[in-house]
Amino acid sequence: MNKKTDNMDMDNAYMRAEQKRQETERHATRLKEFLIYGADIPEDIQKQYGFSEDYRLYKELEEMDGRQYSEKRQKGEVPDAGKVGGRLTRAVEKAYESICGSPSRVYIEGLYKELLLLGGMTVRKDYDDPVHYNPGFFDKYGIDRKAPRETILRQVEQAYRELDSRFSRMTGRRSDADELFGKPKEKQAVQPRKENPDRPAPDIRPCRPKGRRMGF
Repeated sequence: MNKKTDNMDMDNAYMRAEQKRQETERHATRLKEFLIYGADIPEDIQKQYGFSEDYRLYKELEEMDGRQYSEKRQKGEVPDAGKVGGRLTRAVEKAYESICGSPSRVYIEGLYKELLLLGGMTVRKDYDDPVHYNPGFFDKYGIDRKAPRETILRQVEQAYRELDSRFSRMTGRRSDADELFGKPKEKQAVQPRKENPDRPAPDIRPCRPKGRRMGF
């Protein structure tokens, strides 16, 4: 009797783990598809990761024509679409990375391009070129391109360090933020850890949602 009960418990535990794995895989896929292709995100996923309101605003603003948006924006009836989109994108990225141990190559490559753009802003002084920059990029990283140069560089450094840290965590790439900006004051007195320059960077592998079994 006890053996039968134990087997049932094991079966139930396996079924729960499998359901959780499938749910995590579905969430990771839908979040990735939004970030890469702009696909819709189901309501249950919006709620679970806490960005329902920003998603609602994002879709509402997206459906307005340019004239209607401009009129409502001037009257203060709607928030800035770029800021809403940037905030939502960061929230979705956070959710995706939290459940995906090794995000997709396309996603990683997109972030790397943004990392290069941020690094380039340390030497480039013209940010109005649409070939290199678009308003959504500045909104996403909280950069005021109309601000004084000193302010922009502080914002760029903050954005670069945050993205560089995420990128290093996901890929194993050595962080280079200190080389680009110098060490923060609170770290200057700390002895840096020795790195092995001959150690190859790990491969970027497809997404594996955290769980009992491998996904994708």
